[in-house]
Amino acid sequence: MYPPKFDYYRANSVSEALSLLQEHAGAKVIAGGHSLIPALKLRLSDPGTLIDIGRIGELRGITPNGSSTRIGALTTHALVATSTALPQALTEAASWIGDPAVRNRGTVGGNIAHADPASDLPTVLTALGATINVIGPSGERSVGAQDFFLGLFETALQE
Repeated sequence: MYPPKFDYYRANSVSEALSLLQEHAGAKVIAGGHSLIPALKLRLSDPGTLIDIGRIGELRGITPNGSSTRIGALTTHALVATSTALPQALTEAASWIGDPAVRNRGTVGGNIAHADPASDLPTVLTALGATINVIGPSGERSVGAQDFFLGLFETALQE
């Protein structure tokens, strides 16, 4: 099946992505696209506008921060799977996601944003007591994983 028509924008910074989100009501953010592209093809999603954040470097990487570790939204599953700075449960879960092509392109942020019940990351993040930091047109907020994942394909993310 072919996806519905959409406008496409590539953001080069978080502030540019936020500006585009405010400008285009109902827009969806895309990076790896492993969850959103199939939803578009099946016509389960029809956002009208896609905002590509895949090249925003500040959203990548794993950074230890005292007693916690920050995982950027654009960090790939492959990087999580090979990290020595993360809990074993998380690295093992990431190592079983898809196949090598999916692990090398798919992102943690996209994975958890879709709350796909076939994914292990939401369960592991909840069990670890993770906090998800969200930024959007309304500002920044932190949400515990137990409050972030609301149901099948449903999260505490706002438009």
